[in-house]
Amino acid sequence: MNKALWRLAPLSAAIIIAFQTQAAEKELDTDIEVIEVVGQQESYVNRAVSSATKSLLNPLDIPLTVNVINDVFLRDLRAETLADAYGYTTGLSTSGINANGFTLRGLPANLQSVQVNGLPGLASRFGSPTTANVERIEILKGPASVLYGQLEPGGLVNIITKKPQEEQSLTVDWSVQTYETDISGFGDDPGTTATLDATGALTADGQWLYRFIVSGESINSFRDHVDYNNYYIFPTLTYRASEQTELTFGLELLHENGKADDGLVAINNDINTVLPINVRYQEQNDSDNDEAVVAFATLNTSLTDDFDLFANWRSVWHEDSRVLFENNRVNDADILSESTLRRRDRNQLNKREYHFFDINTRGSLELAGIEHELLIGVNSGYEKRDFERIRFGAAVTPNINILNPVLGQAVPSEVRSGTDRITELWNYGLYLQDVIYLTDQLIVLAGLRYDKQDVDFIEQTRDREDDQSTDAWVPMAGVVYKLSDQTSVYASYGESFDPNSVERSDVNDNAFDPEQGQQVELGVKASFFDERAKLSVAYFDIEKDNIVERNDNREFELLGELASEGYELEVIALPIENWQFKAGYAYVDAEVVASPNANVIGNTMSFAPKHDAYLWTRYNFTEEFYGGVVGLSLGINYESERFTGTNSGSRVELPSYTKADIGAYFETEQYAVALNIENFTDKEYYDGGRNDIRIYPGEPRKITLSLTGYF
Repeated sequence: MNKALWRLAPLSAAIIIAFQTQAAEKELDTDIEVIEVVGQQESYVNRAVSSATKSLLNPLDIPLTVNVINDVFLRDLRAETLADAYGYTTGLSTSGINANGFTLRGLPANLQSVQVNGLPGLASRFGSPTTANVERIEILKGPASVLYGQLEPGGLVNIITKKPQEEQSLTVDWSVQTYETDISGFGDDPGTTATLDATGALTADGQWLYRFIVSGESINSFRDHVDYNNYYIFPTLTYRASEQTELTFGLELLHENGKADDGLVAINNDINTVLPINVRYQEQNDSDNDEAVVAFATLNTSLTDDFDLFANWRSVWHEDSRVLFENNRVNDADILSESTLRRRDRNQLNKREYHFFDINTRGSLELAGIEHELLIGVNSGYEKRDFERIRFGAAVTPNINILNPVLGQAVPSEVRSGTDRITELWNYGLYLQDVIYLTDQLIVLAGLRYDKQDVDFIEQTRDREDDQSTDAWVPMAGVVYKLSDQTSVYASYGESFDPNSVERSDVNDNAFDPEQGQQVELGVKASFFDERAKLSVAYFDIEKDNIVERNDNREFELLGELASEGYELEVIALPIENWQFKAGYAYVDAEVVASPNANVIGNTMSFAPKHDAYLWTRYNFTEEFYGGVVGLSLGINYESERFTGTNSGSRVELPSYTKADIGAYFETEQYAVALNIENFTDKEYYDGGRNDIRIYPGEPRKITLSLTGYF
């Protein structure tokens, strides 16, 4: 909060715009004839969000930032994974190819940072989650530990999945794709995806509903010898026991089979030394595989006229394997052509088991004439991680020349033994939240959580055992003042916590306190034109401390601290029935504040661009064309320079880029045809990586033709 006051200027501007728009609305004649318009669109605007408060409150009443990407936008963009849509939200930057390969407000994410219907336990690890079963994505910015437990302070991505519907419908979607660029010509690396989505009532009285989604894809990448063969099955049933009670339960089955790919490498930390974006340093059959079975259930029931009970359970059995010669170290040379890459023989098998449960009651009550929206809940979880390094660390010889790689080496005959680590974690939490409507204009939010974690750790190959227990109290508070029914201003304070690894302890073998985050946020929200347009502006200041690092004696201490400050602006609007747009901008200043390593202090955080912006718009023509509607879309997203690490000796600066996507659509009530071209200008850019040994190039120009039938 010690930076120049001009950074608060967007908040002032937003308030002025909100007042002017409100005044203009009052001048409009409200007695307007409603006319059915050819080409009208489904809106990208969501009227309520659930992630911020675990209840469907008006976004104007919430002193937090929540960005929503709904299925309408995902369909228009032709986003097959969550990562495909990340460029069209603010303050979120891709940092890698795994499920948690992103940053929020300049700070890194972990696997807990992506949740499904409010609970941890992703089915996928190596790839970004599929959108086949996604109704919307809610991105909650800032600390969310009061309601969701152990998290990074940057925020949370919550996937809201599709539920069974009473109205019978069947949607069949099929698409083909190809690149059209110098390194992968038209038809050279094709791919196809097919999805079936069926829903309806199983019984005449509508008590039993079903939804069955199955999706499969066979994709060839522009990267040499890289392909993916994946399938997903999502069966779900809903039982309506009464008007007040509903039980939904289902499964998620996942199989992802792909080639391992560690990306490009840079000599002398210079991005200009990397080879063409198709070059791969792994062997042809090196692989990454994911398998998972998920079972879940939710219960909604009314306790009284004013209070409901909600129970949520999710269990995951997950296994992933990685067999490859991974990029390990760049050996720089004064003569670039003599620089080499050391690769490491890696064969790992990871087994994860998650069981999470949350139960809460929520409702309205009046105390002393003041209305309260109360939420009281408990949650618990059990995790088991069995990480087996079958082969790990043995160098693959000889090293390969970076600029002229020759592959085909055999597995090293001298195999370095790996490790077998088993970690069991038990989590318990109790939380309370109260949204207090002091007046029609003044709203106060207060929340508090107590959380406890017990951990048992065994490293079988080294006969090492350890256990630890940590707990924490986590508060949050906020205040909202509604300038009108359409505009509000707010301020909030929140904290996060995330236990440090059990594998790290101090010199006395004591466990460290959890990592902690604190955020102050100020913002403005507005809703215009009968909620067909929404504006949000936010200023934030985040600090994260209690980060474990090694001191000068190579002993672990709580020495690290990070800070992130900036602001975000986003607007989503459907001004007329046949035209809509969304746009956003974020400024983020995230850096390392404290560390025993002088080479990182003051450096920008990894994949924390100071500037990122996007624009997406779609226009439908108002005249029918062969019984259907024709539409066009244009999307542009921009990211400024980013770094692949924080250490000055090994990080690489990635250049800024601007990428354009376009689409054309023909839609009738029975079917739809879409042509999407991603990266229309074929811009070469990089969107993830780690230091100088893993730099992931973005996709070149890609053309996707899709056909969707509605039955």
